[in-house]
Amino acid sequence: MRQKKTVMLILAMMLVLSVFLQACSSGGGNEKPVNTAAGTNGEKTPEPDKATNEPAGDPELAPYEVSIAYFGTPQEDDALIEEKLNEFFKEKINATISLQPIASSDYKSRTELMMNTGEKMDLVFTASWLNFFGNASKGAYLELDELLEKHGQGIKELIHPLYLEAPRLKGKLYAIPTNKEITQGKAFMYRKDIVEKYNIPIESINKEADLEPWYEKIKKEEPAMINEYIGGGSGNYGGGLMMYETNSNFRPIGPTPAKTPMFLLDYKALDMTVKTVLDPEIVELNKTELELYRKYYEKGYINSDAGTSTTDVGELRRQGKIWVQSGTWKPGAEIESQLADNNKYEYVSHVVEEPIVTTDLAAGSMLAISRTSKDPERAMMVLNYLHTDPYVINLFVNGIEGKHYKKVGENRIEPIADSGYGKTALFWVIGNQMLNYLKPGQPDDLYINWAKFNNEATRFPLMGFVFDDTKVKNEITQITAVGTEYKLIFTGAVKDPTKLLEERNKKLKAAGLEKVQAELQSQIDVWWAENKK
Repeated sequence: MRQKKTVMLILAMMLVLSVFLQACSSGGGNEKPVNTAAGTNGEKTPEPDKATNEPAGDPELAPYEVSIAYFGTPQEDDALIEEKLNEFFKEKINATISLQPIASSDYKSRTELMMNTGEKMDLVFTASWLNFFGNASKGAYLELDELLEKHGQGIKELIHPLYLEAPRLKGKLYAIPTNKEITQGKAFMYRKDIVEKYNIPIESINKEADLEPWYEKIKKEEPAMINEYIGGGSGNYGGGLMMYETNSNFRPIGPTPAKTPMFLLDYKALDMTVKTVLDPEIVELNKTELELYRKYYEKGYINSDAGTSTTDVGELRRQGKIWVQSGTWKPGAEIESQLADNNKYEYVSHVVEEPIVTTDLAAGSMLAISRTSKDPERAMMVLNYLHTDPYVINLFVNGIEGKHYKKVGENRIEPIADSGYGKTALFWVIGNQMLNYLKPGQPDDLYINWAKFNNEATRFPLMGFVFDDTKVKNEITQITAVGTEYKLIFTGAVKDPTKLLEERNKKLKAAGLEKVQAELQSQIDVWWAENKK
């Protein structure tokens, strides 16, 4: 009996030793290197990449389907792209991909419904303007620090460090931003042919009021054009941000209804004092702006349906009805507009507001991993490829070579018209835009200029600060409702906007604006004392 026990013990020890030696010979299964950058250069059938997270056909990984819910209109050939991605990821990490494009008009409501019902999701597009911080605080997304360290070293090597400061709550990372321009300045962008035809001195036009004489001229000479398009029905209305042209030091901070910021901070001030739209200085700025917009509307410079129109300004641009736009700017913005217009028009810009890296801007396009993911590690592996592998990201963004685009250079393509893929702009939505192929008109040094732009952009003093609205949720709800109720005063389409502004401000005060201001200031003071750089 004793002899039998001894034999069994020896056999057990030999089995343990065998397993141990196997683990040692495979490197322990946890120290696998990460893909760090371009390796495939867009080949149709890439070879297994020895620098990826997992070797091809890793038997340790069970089959898994990684779903990607993203901001983009479904396209005719989505299934073909999915098939090609599946070929790649099945070989690399034994995974398949389920593409879930959702049109912009439905995206927020659809994804939040999916979160609330606990539907299985893996990678999901999110952004500061899609209530990322609110959803993260409710536990919709997983913490990513450990996953990034284990399966995302390629991301860490390539992305600007400031990007990984932005999507954090209480120090923990909840999303990975798209690697693109980290911020945007504000500019007036003009159709080049109109500027040259009328000798418009764009370098001397720095605010809305400076456009008035040119609005008058264009209305007379080009009556089919809209001088200033405002789409109030879609929420894409002007006004509310004009104060930054008068005092470019103000930036929104804390909770703020879309397009009408209620809390402001002078980023060049020595202290971090929060102002609100009730502050006398801001009130006077708003009155000046409202009067100007009302005058523009009455003179016919603004479209007559400004309060209700839902037409996309890009469509109007392609119809030749827009000659100037106020909007965000980055290197190459003019070419992007030209491409969006199917190369019908060329554009020139004049930047009127310094680009500042803020938390909201740096968190403006990201992928998170849903708490309902069944394999977060595999989701992070896929995300790492989207940031490091040119074949994968260009397949996702541009489609299949020979079917959706022609390769005309090492890093340059020409899209094939009406090919079934590529009409939806995914370059800013997914992964690492710095690895995207260049399109006609884009300069060879575009991404070099972006990197320089990112490195030189001014950092907002409160970069990384996120407001906790727990104590003032009811007040924020009421404030937001008031802001929505009066949003059309900034379109020029309503009579006596100054009177309505005073009415709005009284309601904002009654709704608890000052209580929110006090809570916001208190949190900023604590954060500033701990993080002042």
